[in-house]
Parts: sequence; C-alpha cells; structure tokens
Amino acid sequence: MNPREIYSPQFKAIESDFINWLQTLGYSQATMDTRKRNIKEFLLYLERCNINTVEQITSYKIKLFTKYLKRRENKLSGSGLANASINVGISTVNKFVEYLWQSRKMITTINKLEHVEEHYKPRNILTLKEMNALYEATFYKSHNTREGTRAIHEAVSQRDRVMLGIYYGCGMRKSEGINLQVKDILTERKLVFVRKGKGCKERYVPITGGNLHYIIEYLHNAREYLLSKAENRTEALFINQSGMPCRAEALSTRLGKLVQRSDNSSLHGKKPTLHTLRHSIATHLLQQGMDIEMIQQFLGHATMETTQIYTHILNEI
Repeated sequence: MNPREIYSPQFKAIESDFINWLQTLGYSQATMDTRKRNIKEFLLYLERCNINTVEQITSYKIKLFTKYLKRRENKLSGSGLANASINVGISTVNKFVEYLWQSRKMITTINKLEHVEEHYKPRNILTLKEMNALYEATFYKSHNTREGTRAIHEAVSQRDRVMLGIYYGCGMRKSEGINLQVKDILTERKLVFVRKGKGCKERYVPITGGNLHYIIEYLHNAREYLLSKAENRTEALFINQSGMPCRAEALSTRLGKLVQRSDNSSLHGKKPTLHTLRHSIATHLLQQGMDIEMIQQFLGHATMETTQIYTHILNEI
C-alpha cells in the first residue's frame, strides 16, 4: 500500500517552501491547491523510488513519473487519467524544477518534462447574436417601485455590462477579471492592465469603445453608489451590493441570471460560463480575420499551440 505522507525531512520542508514561492508569484488559491496535491504526489513517488533528497533526483527518474501518471487510476472514476490531468501534473513538476533552480540554485541539469498530446475537446461558443442578447438583458427594467431597490438594481445592471465587457470584450480568465483593481483600468489609454495573469505574466488588453463607455459609467456612478454601502473602501473593480469585493461565484450567478432574462432560446441551452465568454471572443476575433499571433497576445497564452485550438473551433462552426 502506497504511503500517504512524506517522510523525508528535506522533502517536507521543500514542499511547504514551494507552495509559499507560488504564493509570492501571485498564483490563485485554487491553482496552489492543485499544485500542492501534484507536488505531494511527485515527492511520494520519488520516495517509493528510494529517492529522499533533491540531490538524488535525475532526469531519468522524472521522466518515469510521466509513465507513472499514464498508468495511474483516476481516484474518482477508476479509469485512467485524462491527458489534460497528466499535463497538469507535468506542469507542476516543471514548475518545481524551476523553483529549485531559481530559489535554491539546485539541480540545474534536470530537463523539463514534455507535455502529452491532448485530444481536442469541443468548446461552448456563443454567437454574436447570443452575445447581443446578453448585453440586452442587462437593460432589463425592474418593476419594483421602491427607490432604493431600483437604485441597487440599476447599479448591478451597470456592473453586469462591465462583467461582459471584461470577460467577453477583453477575453479575460475568471481569476484575472475578479482580481482587477480600479487602477488597472487605464481609461485614457483604452487599456486594461492584467497584473495577475496565468503564470504571473502581465499584459495590457485593449478596451473597445462600447465597453469603455460601460466601464466609465460604472466607475463614476454604480460603483460609487455600491461603495457608499461599505464602511471601508476597496480598490476591487467588481464590488457587491454591500460594497465589498465580489467573488467569482457571484459574477457567475449574475451571468446565469442574464441568460434567464434573455429571450434567446439557444443561449438558454448553452448555459455559458465566464470562460465561455473568453472562448467566444477568441473565436469571433479569428472569424473577423485577426492574426493568430495577436490573439495569442490578447488572451495571454504562453504558447501558440494553446491559441491554435480556436482554428479547430472555427472549422466546426
């Protein structure tokens, strides 16, 4: 029976230090939780191979870890791991090797693992008509006659339009959008500064005219109104009815309400998520003839291979 806890004193210390290192780089809590599970599995694997110190790690043993992942059962379904899950484990090991070199100046001769090929998985893409239906749903008028209730409704509606502008218009990942602060919205330059992108990579994303108008309207009106409900001011772009920073789940819920309010039946069937909006803008930009290298920069993809998935999507639409 495989042990569940690391016994090597050095590995225990390094496991904790590695997670702290990721935190300093700005990784989300969800990503760090995944990396923690992955690195623990990797270190336990090394111990089963009678490797108890970093100095004993070799490129050959690391390569065997990929074979181990390919053979390992999925703990939930009992089937083999999907290639996407294997690649998450590989990415963690590669990041761990980077950490050992940058933070501890160790094992400089270890080669990083190559990712396994992932089979194309169809993406949920909204049409321009469906996106227009979502924007139209943000102008839904409340029938409540109470002045305070109407004011909150209008403020949240303005925030909904900014949500669509950030996740669709700017093509941001869920964590990127929720981490935005007011100072990241460079209205005069018509740009959004993404300081906490995937892999802690920063980038600037353009804001189109219509979405820029909605953002300015929200900053000057709705956001200030919602802030008046809080004891302390926050710099978060997205704030809730209590004037506190929004959680990603709250924005996901709002997107679901916009879908329900729309009169577009195909939109109801697709049940889009915030990430669906990102996939949709990438596909629409490709349809409109934007160069794929520019789309890669727009989305913040580290490699062209990730962006090229949208060429497959375009061929199926």
